[in-house]
Amino acid sequence: MRLDAQQFFTAQHTPSHLESILRRARFDGSIATAQTEEENASLLALAGEHAYLKGVIACAGLDREELDAELDRYQRNPFFRGVVGRDFRPGQESLAGLSCLERRGIPLDVVAHAAEIPPLLDRHPDLSIAIVHLGLPDGSEAWFRGMERAAQSPRVYVKASGLITGGGKRWSAAAVRPFVAHALAVFGPHRVMFGSGWPSCLPDSIWKETLAIFTQAIGAQSMETREWLLGESARAFYGIG
Repeated sequence: MRLDAQQFFTAQHTPSHLESILRRARFDGSIATAQTEEENASLLALAGEHAYLKGVIACAGLDREELDAELDRYQRNPFFRGVVGRDFRPGQESLAGLSCLERRGIPLDVVAHAAEIPPLLDRHPDLSIAIVHLGLPDGSEAWFRGMERAAQSPRVYVKASGLITGGGKRWSAAAVRPFVAHALAVFGPHRVMFGSGWPSCLPDSIWKETLAIFTQAIGAQSMETREWLLGESARAFYGIG
């Protein structure tokens, strides 16, 4: 199964629009990420209407007393795959919601510098984490060491998303190749997944360019490795049947 592990929707960029893009690229589906808590219900409903939507990452406040009840409701929906924390910031590793996710076995998408992931793992060693945007690579030793330490946990995966416009600047395949190569070296292809970030790459770059920069960055790989990177890793991490 080929999956785009991170994309969003807007009023102008709809599920039908993305469906045609994925079909042309011979992708089987995608995982939609909510950008606000108000969007969770609508995305879960859309997943029930569009077969290519294989899952939804819900936005949730990790400091909310109502989080347990909200997760009860989300987990009854077959398209719920994980959470992105609305209020998570580095240094907040003690948020009650993190222990709640850890206890329930719910994956957490984290947008943070790679160096900030190990302290989170020290506090929550059984938490399943997807490091979004390659852990915001900046070429520092701290990033490289942070990725190496994070990779020691088998529950941590990496989402190669935001490759074109990460960090507020436009990247080339040559520029991101050292970071993608390091992620592959320390995590292996079974724990690295492709995410387009569509439509955040627009208007400068279209969906197929996000795929092209990723495939160019990984270089020559076996067909089996490519299939893991382009979907099987995401399917395994998010438990998609």
